[in-house]
Amino acid sequence: MAGKKKNASPVTMRTIADKLGVSVTTVSRSLDSGYKTSPDVVAKVRAMADSLGYVRNLEGLKLRTGKTLVMMALLGTTPEEEVGDSGSVGLLNGIHQRFAETEYSVRTIPVSIDTDGLEHVKEVVRGRNADGLILDHTTPQDSRIKYLQDSRFPFVTFGRSESLPEHPYFDIDNEYAAWQGATSLIRSGYRKLAFLDADPEFVFVRQRMRGYERAMQEAGLALNPALVQHIPLQADLARDAARILFRKGADSFVCVNEMVFLGARAGVRLEQSDLLDKTGFSVRTGTHLAEYIGTPVHASYYSRMSSGWHLADTLLKCVEGAVVKQCQQIVRTELRLHGVND
Repeated sequence: MAGKKKNASPVTMRTIADKLGVSVTTVSRSLDSGYKTSPDVVAKVRAMADSLGYVRNLEGLKLRTGKTLVMMALLGTTPEEEVGDSGSVGLLNGIHQRFAETEYSVRTIPVSIDTDGLEHVKEVVRGRNADGLILDHTTPQDSRIKYLQDSRFPFVTFGRSESLPEHPYFDIDNEYAAWQGATSLIRSGYRKLAFLDADPEFVFVRQRMRGYERAMQEAGLALNPALVQHIPLQADLARDAARILFRKGADSFVCVNEMVFLGARAGVRLEQSDLLDKTGFSVRTGTHLAEYIGTPVHASYYSRMSSGWHLADTLLKCVEGAVVKQCQQIVRTELRLHGVND
């Protein structure tokens, strides 16, 4: 009578490491974020883990490391309910895509941009509710950044601060994007460019102002303060502001995002619909919305999904202990002309 078959030994990270001739640390990193590990090695480790039926004991990992295996995104929201914010959806998709390659789960908490959000940050840090944080809508002296730095808690911001110690961030070159859009409008013959943007308490708005002003100065055009309007990021408020700016002589609009662009477009249509296609619009965008509007648009584009992916990837580096300089990235937008006659 044949003896009973012994139970197979459990597959561990050591098993995978021995099979591939690599260290357990390499296996751990490959199964986690892949930080400091080549893509080829990560792919081989994960393929071997799948073939051996490896199942990671996440509860045991939490106990051994003290990690929560949760990353949290505290993202600023507005009371906008007119058209929605497709850019935020793309950002979240990118964040989730990057963390899907790891053992981390993601929690997203909307935070009103009318508040500084510091109390939300403190709750996370004090309760150790996450291993790292993603923040946006930075201000020059951002209290959240200072608190996280003092607490030595891993974080990354979508945007930079000013006059604070160096910190991890991923950012779009907002000054360049505004200069790019305004310059494109000027090259198309527009001369009275209105500037529609958010509150200048935010760093990205100050950066965009510099870009807009530089484009006007380079073209020898006078800056008209009456054509600069700062508003909450809502389509209905952008519509009302654009109507006033149009009456003041604006022939084009430099818009901060899709919501403001749609509002501005509606404002011009209400004022004088037959001039809508003769009015210029530039928009900093992370979506393909401009392709479907039917109005000529000068779009400064960088994918919001890519932004989200890079934010998550940078946070993983921070958690792994990378130095600050390795956790900073600035990207530039690509100019896309939709229905614009060259």
